[in-house]
Amino acid sequence: MPQKPKVERRKLRRILKRIPASFEAGQVRGKGHIKNVSKEGLFLRTSVLPNVGDEVRVIFPDRTGSKIEARGTVRWTTLQLPVEQQAKPGFGVHVPRGNEAFDDFFEQILLG
Repeated sequence: MPQKPKVERRKLRRILKRIPASFEAGQVRGKGHIKNVSKEGLFLRTSVLPNVGDEVRVIFPDRTGSKIEARGTVRWTTLQLPVEQQAKPGFGVHVPRGNEAFDDFFEQILLG
């Protein structure tokens, strides 16, 4: 049976990066790395997964080594993917506009 073509559901451009990060979501804490970043969020690769809907705080360094804190909501985890799309564990975070440090960080990435 032929495979269905992948449909890109993302509305915003993603920038691929590997940035070490830690996070807190309620009692859940973990470390991993940011795999990609968009203007409204990020994907964090980690073996410790919070629940969808949890408020999360992600901490990571910018290019200068300064710590950036992004607060947002867990929108999805890799546990939700269909079996045929299994991926290394991680989760997506929506970061609302108005987080000045995160907005500045995203602009730095865009400028290369």
